[in-house]
Amino acid sequence: MTEMKALLRFPGARKLALTAYPIPEPDRNAVRVKTRYSVISPGTEFSQARQARANLFQKAWQRPDLVALTLRHLKSEGLRRTLTRVDHRLGRPMPMGYCAMGRVEVTGSNVSDITAGQRVAIAGMGQANHAEWNRVSVNLACPVPDTVPDQQAVFATLYALALHALRQGETSIGDRVAVIGAGLIGQLVAETACVAGALVTVIEPDPTRRELAERNECLRCVAAIKNAPESSFDSVYICAPGKGAHRLIDAATRLCRDRGTIVCVGDVAPHGARKALYEKEITIRQVRSYGPGRYDPNYEERSEDYPLGYVRWTIKRNMQAALDLMADGRLDPSPLITSEIGFEDIADHFAKGPDPAQLATLVRYRQTECVQEKPPTASERKATQATDRVQVGLIGVGNYLGGSLLPLLQKHPEVQIASCCSQSGLSAVALAKKIAGVRMSGGADELLADPGVNAVIIATRHDSHAELAAKAFAAGKHVWLEKPIAVDQAGLELLRDAIGTSPQRVFMVGHNRRYAAMTEKLREALPTSAKQFRYRVRISPLPADHWLHQSDQGGRAIGEISHFIDLIISLIDSDLIGLTCHWIDRTAGDSIWHMRFADGSVGEVSYLQGNRHDPKEVLEIDAPNFTATLFDWRKLRVNGRTTQRHWFGQDKGQAAAIDAFVSAIASGEHPALTPRIEDEIDVMGRILMAANSTKSD
Repeated sequence: MTEMKALLRFPGARKLALTAYPIPEPDRNAVRVKTRYSVISPGTEFSQARQARANLFQKAWQRPDLVALTLRHLKSEGLRRTLTRVDHRLGRPMPMGYCAMGRVEVTGSNVSDITAGQRVAIAGMGQANHAEWNRVSVNLACPVPDTVPDQQAVFATLYALALHALRQGETSIGDRVAVIGAGLIGQLVAETACVAGALVTVIEPDPTRRELAERNECLRCVAAIKNAPESSFDSVYICAPGKGAHRLIDAATRLCRDRGTIVCVGDVAPHGARKALYEKEITIRQVRSYGPGRYDPNYEERSEDYPLGYVRWTIKRNMQAALDLMADGRLDPSPLITSEIGFEDIADHFAKGPDPAQLATLVRYRQTECVQEKPPTASERKATQATDRVQVGLIGVGNYLGGSLLPLLQKHPEVQIASCCSQSGLSAVALAKKIAGVRMSGGADELLADPGVNAVIIATRHDSHAELAAKAFAAGKHVWLEKPIAVDQAGLELLRDAIGTSPQRVFMVGHNRRYAAMTEKLREALPTSAKQFRYRVRISPLPADHWLHQSDQGGRAIGEISHFIDLIISLIDSDLIGLTCHWIDRTAGDSIWHMRFADGSVGEVSYLQGNRHDPKEVLEIDAPNFTATLFDWRKLRVNGRTTQRHWFGQDKGQAAAIDAFVSAIASGEHPALTPRIEDEIDVMGRILMAANSTKSD
């Protein structure tokens, strides 16, 4: 494994820490960059450092939406599981930084406009980090002209923010512009406004910052808002901190001409006195980072560009414009650089706290090779291959695996969490910090090649399930695969081809409901005659940009419907002979699924969006002289009598399923309730065929 260091903020920790973890591999739409410089933006980044030190109550005050979500989990899942989920989510470290530059080392298969060896400026929190290497979406990486030095190119992201602010304010030649606050961002906004031909007034109480701003001849400075002429400016840019935001908005309103524009560049809530805003008919606009494309997963993650004719200035085009202006000598951030430090000193720099005299701090990185982790010795390798332990590797340490499955695995003394990997590496860092002895792998291929791992849990995004499971079979591992096992027929073919490569290995899909205690009670009570199943599943709406809506992920219904179909199959001792689907809203996943069995039984799964206060799952079963209802895995009624109830939380069978998986590995015997892989492939094939061959409203 090759390691790098990055500056991370661990929730609750007093200090930021330089932490070692695997160098990320780029996906098909990304590049891997060896960082040469990054820049510390003091306002944003010191604020983030303070947030990391906040306690649980302070975080709750800042995010009431997450508190409400936690309370819903508490009601449905119980105290212990909810606390585990919260601990997993809050324990994940976050990277620092959002503007850097370096040289491209590796490009993804879909990247055509950037090549290895090019210098690029990179942008985005979670992508352009204070780290020795960064994995960056191609839409957030911009080639640097040969004439622009590294120390200037690193400012491309910050200049893109300033350019986007000017576009929001619609500033043009001859406009009168006021900039409130001459910190780093305010200086850049003022400079770019001058380049755009505006007449700029900077309002800043600090004389040193005023002097720095006045290097531009088209610009004048005043020490206070009261010294600036009222009703004189076409647009006012607020680049000051958000404290007393309403006073800043009121002051900007006084400065604006009739029908002028206020642009909130910093963290400023757009609240002001309505009367003054109304009388002048003032427009207030926000600046969403560096331009169109920010926070759009299709742009940032899938690298889908916006058509030039419809969106002229995206993030990348703003960055390119800034770099071109630097190449022409019209923009120069050099006077704003107040210090330069080595990457090894960055944690100490943040520990000192913000310094009002500091504007931009450059972080310089050593151009050394990556650190190769020392391979295990023969004795260590032999110890990790001991057959009396289940050595588990975790691929994809997300909220479900970390918050639900991992605690269940840890209850087994014969299980050792041996290795883990995650897409960004950060979840793996959190896990390795929490569990002693866990190795962090640089990716799934590295983990699967580890001889010290004999079983894997695969809980990644859906489009990768089939390929990873096939590779795990080829590597001779026992496999727990989260549903769905595939999102298309090509994935199923991969699994079919892989079956024979590891015939003695355990394979289980995370269809845990068939293992639940209530399911077993139902199984014992059901008559042998034909039955009718009505399964109502109510799902909460997802945001439109959620990754499950992406076409390559198969959609929400394909990702989850096998759970419910599998449960009905597990309750009927008869072959499934028919499956059809009627789509109501395919994008949302709303659908009705009909099942027919050889013994005459029928089933219906109604998978629809519903009110979050409704029970998520209700299963009704009817047969001659028999009725049963399962209420949201909390209560089971058979023939009018409650036979089982869970007062605190739900039991959907995860614990029993994990028990079966671990026992099967230890004993070498296939679990009685677990379908064969051929059957899982057959059912998923029917689901995909039904989904793609039926009509929709």
